[in-house]
Amino acid sequence: MEVHAIVDDLAEQLSKSGERWLHASAAKPKYFEFTPVELFAVTERMSLAEPTHELSADISHLVEFLHCVKNLKIRGARGYIGSSNVVWNALPFSLHLCKNILALWFTDCDVKMVSGLVNIRKTAKRIVVHYSMKNIEDLLLESSSIDDPNLLERWQRVEEVDFSFNDIDSIHPSIVLLKTMQRLNLSHNKIVNIGDQLQHLAFLTELDLSHNAIVHIDEWHTKLGNIKTLNLAGNKIANTHGLRRLFSLQTLDLSDNAISDIESASAVGKLPVLEKYDLRGNNVLNTIEYRTRVFEGFGERFTEIELDGRKADDREKDTVAVRLALQKAKKEREDLARLRKLQIDERIRFLSGEEHVARSV
Repeated sequence: MEVHAIVDDLAEQLSKSGERWLHASAAKPKYFEFTPVELFAVTERMSLAEPTHELSADISHLVEFLHCVKNLKIRGARGYIGSSNVVWNALPFSLHLCKNILALWFTDCDVKMVSGLVNIRKTAKRIVVHYSMKNIEDLLLESSSIDDPNLLERWQRVEEVDFSFNDIDSIHPSIVLLKTMQRLNLSHNKIVNIGDQLQHLAFLTELDLSHNAIVHIDEWHTKLGNIKTLNLAGNKIANTHGLRRLFSLQTLDLSDNAISDIESASAVGKLPVLEKYDLRGNNVLNTIEYRTRVFEGFGERFTEIELDGRKADDREKDTVAVRLALQKAKKEREDLARLRKLQIDERIRFLSGEEHVARSV
């Protein structure tokens, strides 16, 4: 591979347009795109102490650009490079020259080939990885031999992480290195169990686990922290009981799952701040009076709930209000009957006590 030719072409290109691109990107943020081949060539070239002779191809233009660029996209490809026997995504490369990255995006790469993230861990706010990862630790641990992620340097400023459209089947403990993360997208993977790691992410409020292979969601309040938005669409979930104690939840998407009865759908009815609830694509929608019966599970709060994209209409409000009134009247009757029974039992015990005293005398 012509390392010098690739790097010299990049350097010449950036000597002409790099500064202009950086100024334009500062006004309207956009990604500058490299290939793994180009970054491999840069990594190899930086290990050589060979000056280039033409000023226009001076490698300093390339180095300066990498120092300054804030939004970087690395786009790989499948198969071989041209007619060579070199595989596109089998070339290792380093990003140690990137000192001001705010957003880093990999697509169609292999993150196992990436190194030199030490500066990016300090600056990046957004990480996107598509079609490039089987294991979360391949990126976050960066070939480290340390078993305990808590001993490694954390990503200090990251807010949004998008690991969707990969082959991830579990959430590795190294996820705790993203301590400041607020939004996590793990949709379109192969996850069955979320494990116990996400509870340690105190700032995480939005979690997308849609289109995975999740069946069981038992006691998820012990596995998640203060989640406000949870997307579980497109899984195989049959009931919502495991979510009934996620008290900070405001938005819940369970569309296209396996929920088939009202009881399973209504288990989240006591969540105090839930506002949006989506069950579209579940068999429960075939239940007679489905909407009013689900609304009924939210009690007096039902008018605040947006079910399947819309709030209760006037007819639904009237129906649910009547049912709630009947439930309330029934409960009051039951409470009164219970109280009367207690009073009667107490009177019987009292009279039995008097009779016992009289006999003793």
